[in-house]
Amino acid sequence: MTYGTFMATVRERGEYAADEAEQVVRAVIGTLGERLPPTSAEHLADQLPTPLADIVDQSEGPARTWGVSEFINQVAEHTEQDEIAAEEDTRIVFSVLADQITGGEMNKLISQLPSGYAELFGHGELS
Repeated sequence: MTYGTFMATVRERGEYAADEAEQVVRAVIGTLGERLPPTSAEHLADQLPTPLADIVDQSEGPARTWGVSEFINQVAEHTEQDEIAAEEDTRIVFSVLADQITGGEMNKLISQLPSGYAELFGHGELS
């Protein structure tokens, strides 16, 4: 999937304007990059179009230990929305991300995160 296709899919699923989709994607993907251990972030970045990979790679230092609610709160802060909207934004971006990466990488990604994240990706459990 190209960057343009990724963004178009996010815009369509979220019914966003182009600039709103860009802000949401940057917030969710950037927060995910901060949450993942560096090696996992690198593996994820390897499967993304360059602009998205660059967002993941911008995170520095050790992985954050946010649970789902803290993750959603971080997205809400970045998008200047409430947690309900931030959770919906996260679900939309994660659903497109799940379509982008391989099943094996998806399983690795979900296994690196606490329970609750799989459901945000639209996966009740590892596939």
